Amino acid sequence: MTLNYNHNKNFTKANFDFDNLPYLTNPYRKLNLQSVGIGLINLPPNEGYTFTHSHVEQEEVYIVVSGKGVILIDGELIEIQRGDLVRVSPTAKRAIKADKATDLFVICAGGVTQGYPQNSNSRYLIDDGIPDYDDIPPWYQDNQDIIAKNYILKERMLKAQAKRKQGETNLYSRRKKEED
Repeated sequence: MTLNYNHNKNFTKANFDFDNLPYLTNPYRKLNLQSVGIGLINLPPNEGYTFTHSHVEQEEVYIVVSGKGVILIDGELIEIQRGDLVRVSPTAKRAIKADKATDLFVICAGGVTQGYPQNSNSRYLIDDGIPDYDDIPPWYQDNQDIIAKNYILKERMLKAQAKRKQGETNLYSRRKKEED
């Protein structure tokens, strides 16, 4: 009998060093995920998302593994701590932040409907996220560095969207010419 602890057609196993993760780790490709989106969120004390986001279809559950902090949902700040699970509907705008004194480690899980990812180059299994770079959470509201960073992120997103749209237009034009 051969033991394979990493991958076969019925399972995939991966190991992550929870103590040394970056802010956001996406195990989508490493686990070969097909129907569930997972994010490993590891925030140092007093750090958090710099903008809110929502989704078109994905409902998410935030599972607090360790630490304390807050989750902002549609303008409401909700305290979270180890053992809490918070369900967030797709269209609700959300962001999280670690408490001033503790790290915050959260697993974010969401169901994936068929047809995702829509972009084969997507970093995430479900790529229906809608970042709102202009909606800065209250913990960074007046921070000029964060405002500038979010502006750069928004510009990058808009350029990428325009490039994708141009590619789709070019593809449509080529197909139309081939049909004529």
